[in-house]
Amino acid sequence: MTSAQHTASPTPAPHDQHDGDAPCGGCGTSRRTFLERGALIGAVGVASTVGLTACTDEIRSEDNAPSHHVGGTPTQAVQLAALPTGGMTTVQVEGRTLLISRPDQDEVHAFSAVCTHQGCTVAPATENGEDVFSCPCHGSHFDVTTGEPYAGPAKKPLTEYTAAIDGDWVLVTL
Repeated sequence: MTSAQHTASPTPAPHDQHDGDAPCGGCGTSRRTFLERGALIGAVGVASTVGLTACTDEIRSEDNAPSHHVGGTPTQAVQLAALPTGGMTTVQVEGRTLLISRPDQDEVHAFSAVCTHQGCTVAPATENGEDVFSCPCHGSHFDVTTGEPYAGPAKKPLTEYTAAIDGDWVLVTL
């Protein structure tokens, strides 16, 4: 027999002992246990990734896009001085990108800047002399007072947030 071959022994050598089989209470993890645990952790990671991807795709799907944000707390979004009558702007509020328009002195509207087609960021623009919220990815255009799409592939309106003028501020309910 060569030195690379082993014979079965009734008492395993200390370097072959592992986990709960070892009289010392576990001298380490066996290769098999390590690989089994690694495979299990990997499978959980893949399943989580697939689940999150499906969730993201579902959120991006225009069929599942909410038309109006419900609930929340009125939050200062932009000062009126920065949003003249007839103006529109993009603001960041508590981690959200919002589109805000002010069609007249006492009226404001706020929408999510996430396009309902495939989730690109929509921005204020002027097309053919008309103010619009425009998606640069696929050319969808949205009305600045209703959020309704009227050009491009988007079929659902931008998600609307409740907005109001309070003193010198536009408040948006987040």
